[in-house]
Amino acid sequence: MTPFKHLVFDLDDTILDTYGQLVPQASRDACEAMITAGLKTDLASCMRLREELGRSGGRGDTYGAIVARFGVDGGLDPALVAAKGSDAFYNRRVTGGISLFPGTREMLRDLKTKYGLHLVTAGQEKTQVSKVETLKLGELFDSIHVIDYRTGRRKGDAFAAIQDHTKLPASAHLSIGNRLDSDIADAKRLGWKTCWVRYGEHAEDSPQNEFEKADFAIDRIEELLVKCRL
Repeated sequence: MTPFKHLVFDLDDTILDTYGQLVPQASRDACEAMITAGLKTDLASCMRLREELGRSGGRGDTYGAIVARFGVDGGLDPALVAAKGSDAFYNRRVTGGISLFPGTREMLRDLKTKYGLHLVTAGQEKTQVSKVETLKLGELFDSIHVIDYRTGRRKGDAFAAIQDHTKLPASAHLSIGNRLDSDIADAKRLGWKTCWVRYGEHAEDSPQNEFEKADFAIDRIEELLVKCRL
């Protein structure tokens, strides 16, 4: 039998197809914002580079890299132009047009009869809360944690709070997500087991240290039950 009592899910590109449903328009908005602010390129070229950087699994400043490649109009601050792109990509209210991966809602409902379920999602708070509300996720999870990295918090802070609440050993918790540097590493530092969902812009990432080596790996969330024996 599985040793897990609590399952902790990421949102974007784990149970929600952010890469397919939201990234294309958000990338266009980011490029348009930077061009308006003074980026020296056209929309098609900016979009191509944004896609290349996303697919390469880079962990750095995507919009800073775009500005470094193309440059900005004379006298403008490159950092401010990059910030325009980042804000347009991340700071947005989502009110429709999104859905969980097929079969995921039903899977979560079934899992909730056997495990404690928690959602830990990172991004600008307004954006992430709007996704949660649009998807009506409150009915599926026992707790929902939104981590805004601009405050200096990490997913590990939410993981630690969950374990403090459950009062169970680390081995009773499984973190499931698509980011090696947060969903996997932050959980492993607490002694949790982890499942990496290899999907979206970070599907080609490689572990940079021992903490980023997941215990399980799947390509889509639908493989979770079999792979992790849930």
